[in-house]
Amino acid sequence: MINLNGGGVDTLLKAREEIPYADTHLGRLCGPRNINDLSLILKAGFATGVDNDVFCNWSLARFVEQIGTIEEAVYRRRLGTAERLSLLLTACFRSADAPEFDGFTAAALPPIDPNLLFVTVPDVVADAEATLRRFREWAPMLLHLPVAYCVQDGAAEAGIPWDWPNLKCLFMAGSTTYKLGAEMADICREGKSRGLHIHCGRVNSKKRIRYLLGLDYVDSFDGTSYNRWRNKHLPGALKTAAATKFQLVLSPETDPAARQDRARS
Repeated sequence: MINLNGGGVDTLLKAREEIPYADTHLGRLCGPRNINDLSLILKAGFATGVDNDVFCNWSLARFVEQIGTIEEAVYRRRLGTAERLSLLLTACFRSADAPEFDGFTAAALPPIDPNLLFVTVPDVVADAEATLRRFREWAPMLLHLPVAYCVQDGAAEAGIPWDWPNLKCLFMAGSTTYKLGAEMADICREGKSRGLHIHCGRVNSKKRIRYLLGLDYVDSFDGTSYNRWRNKHLPGALKTAAATKFQLVLSPETDPAARQDRARS
């Protein structure tokens, strides 16, 4: 697993040189307040996720500005309104299966840097229905970027937008109880089977890292302790994350085999 860390490019480059496992298990988590060096981070080869700050300090203006910063990093320029609209129109026509628009194609864009793992669409903390509504409002404006859907409490009932054309990641969000429960495990296991990247937010202990390793489908995680107290906590976190052969006995609520055995009894 990769720790997506909030440190700047110089900090992460230094960590890569000095901390064991950082060359393979350290990446970057950006957000509206620390994204200005995104192009340098990608150029340095760090796997990178982009958050939206909804959990702690949401700002509509900063999020909109962030989209432009991402475009500058991956396309070397900000896209014009016509380009964004052409992407949206193409997706609409395809979803509507309208043959009269078969010849309409979106503006050609270069491939996105593979180190850009995901960009989280704005969500609503611990509310799956509201998150799905907000995703449908914002995701059409982000068709040119690899988006992440935040899985919140009640997501199984609300539904997951599996068929969204550029859905690349499931972000394990929501309350701690929900995040560690069976429903989250089932949803993310399904996402992994569909080829999605699985990221878990708010992971701040070795115990939680080992839990994620035991699930065997989580690709990356983040946690404020590895940013604020980097020298103290990051080396141990990376060492734990590198233990790819670690096996954890899951709780009956999370282990699908245990749940099946219990259902048969």
